[in-house]
Amino acid sequence: MCNHLRMEPDGDPEARIRDLERPLAQQADASELGTPPYRSAPPSDGSGPQYRHQDVPGHVQPPPWSAPPPSGPQWGSPYYSPPQHVVRKSSRLLWGLPLTILGVVVVGMAALLAVHVARTAGPGADGPVAPTIAGGGGRLDTPVAEPREPRTVEADPAPTVVAGQSLSVSGIDEQRSVVCAGGAVSVSGMRNSVDIRGECAVVTVSGFDNVVTVEFAQSITASGFDNRVTYARGEPQIGNSGLGNVVESG
Repeated sequence: MCNHLRMEPDGDPEARIRDLERPLAQQADASELGTPPYRSAPPSDGSGPQYRHQDVPGHVQPPPWSAPPPSGPQWGSPYYSPPQHVVRKSSRLLWGLPLTILGVVVVGMAALLAVHVARTAGPGADGPVAPTIAGGGGRLDTPVAEPREPRTVEADPAPTVVAGQSLSVSGIDEQRSVVCAGGAVSVSGMRNSVDIRGECAVVTVSGFDNVVTVEFAQSITASGFDNRVTYARGEPQIGNSGLGNVVESG
């Protein structure tokens, strides 16, 4: 506590003693008053003791720093937009479509019922009701269909085949008449009925299910299937090939 100082030869010993006792007296007074004694500043090199604020009596340590609490949305901020209400139309469409279909069905049933009631309640319920004019007009007269006269179709005159000419008759379910004057007639097709009058040089029949009558012919030839040829007179030269063909006099 005491520093030993070198005493100068001409110095006052009592003054030196008072100088030495003064720090001790100040330290004692400070201890009685409750204040820390005076301490010299720590050396600048950092080797001395380091003092902190909490070492000083009566000093309150401030709380540690923390980030400020998040603030609420700022309506005026350009980077924040207010929450928007999303309108969901799918539920409306799901409900609207069945209601629309139901409405159309109800209207259609009401219209059919009104038409049925009008037909059954009106006069002349035993028969069909004549249509009326839209807008409240009177009843229209039902037009009467005039009977049509049967149309008479004149048959084509039988063609005539002279000597040196030939005629071919074909088709399905045809009925034909031919006048032969020395010419040649050929019949083909299905289920045809041909009447040959006069005198022919040659008659040829092919196809199937044909029926041919010949008044007179010098030569008759049948081919195909199930054909029948009947000649009225004469003794023609007959040629028969195929299946089920018949050439006979009758």
